[in-house]
Amino acid sequence: MGRLLAALLVVAWLLGCARPQATGDAWEITVLADSSRHAELAPLLDQWLAESWICPRPERRISWRWGNATTPDLSLSARNLLILHDGVAGGPVAALAERLMDPALRDRVRKEESFWLRKPQAFASGQLLVIAAAPGAASFRRQFLAAAQDLRQAFVDHEEEKARSGLRSSALQQSLEDSLALACGFRLAIPQDWFIIQGAESPAFIRFRALRPDRWITVHWVDGLDSLAGEASHLLAQRQALGQAYLDTDISLPQPLELDTLRLNGLAATRLAGLWESPSLPGASFLFHAVHVPGARGLSQGRTFYIDAAVARTEGPLSPSLHELVLLVSTFAGTNAEGSSIGPLQPEEEE
Repeated sequence: MGRLLAALLVVAWLLGCARPQATGDAWEITVLADSSRHAELAPLLDQWLAESWICPRPERRISWRWGNATTPDLSLSARNLLILHDGVAGGPVAALAERLMDPALRDRVRKEESFWLRKPQAFASGQLLVIAAAPGAASFRRQFLAAAQDLRQAFVDHEEEKARSGLRSSALQQSLEDSLALACGFRLAIPQDWFIIQGAESPAFIRFRALRPDRWITVHWVDGLDSLAGEASHLLAQRQALGQAYLDTDISLPQPLELDTLRLNGLAATRLAGLWESPSLPGASFLFHAVHVPGARGLSQGRTFYIDAAVARTEGPLSPSLHELVLLVSTFAGTNAEGSSIGPLQPEEEE
């Protein structure tokens, strides 16, 4: 029965027939490889997905688990599916990988002219399938390390698109978003389970909260450009001052910290990740952003916005909440005096 099901799924992939809905957790990759290769491949996969959140307990940003190597068809509906074939073992997974590659592709793999391919919705709706294959163990390791960033990004892009699609189709508080655009100079997608808990004009900020687990997004703004917004010590001091005065007297810990750059609605931004504590709440992780929006609210000098996203400690993993916070912050956009979103300034056209 298992072989028949596997054959039918392969045929469905080749013919583009209707597929079942993908199963499995977001940001988790199911890996199929013959069991005799697990011991050698596991350290490579751990190295590949080593990037972690700054949390009270270590948590990977993307996790992985082994699929069923004995009966691989039981894992073919996984949301994120990675099939590995290093040309060494000849078990059920190797046989599956060979069936999924046409003769031309198998030939390119043997010549090391191709290493991996991606196919969205291969066996299930909402799935991403990636197959990585090589003619031998040494070749596989070398090519895997060379392609590691692109392989990881394929799954990141898949999860981010699914998250954005889910957010677009969910019930958002559009009237609140429009009010923020006109009154405060920014837009932010606010799901129905989030609510305003605090706000002030001096210093100018507004704070949102969601429950189970407790998480917050606080937006604070000042007119003009903050020239120090790219420095970790300055961002930590900004969050510390805001936290002590208004955010449940929370304390931003000086270590560990991680500073990186990103783009919000096309504008350059910085993000500081760290840990926080509070006398009244079980602290955990924060993501503190800074972005300057030229022309915000019609101001010639624009505005600098500080966006703090935080989650409280829970018994379960924090990664799902942190991924949600990253998604919501990614919807931030500064607005002009009419409430329209502002993107990066376009260079003037030459005459």
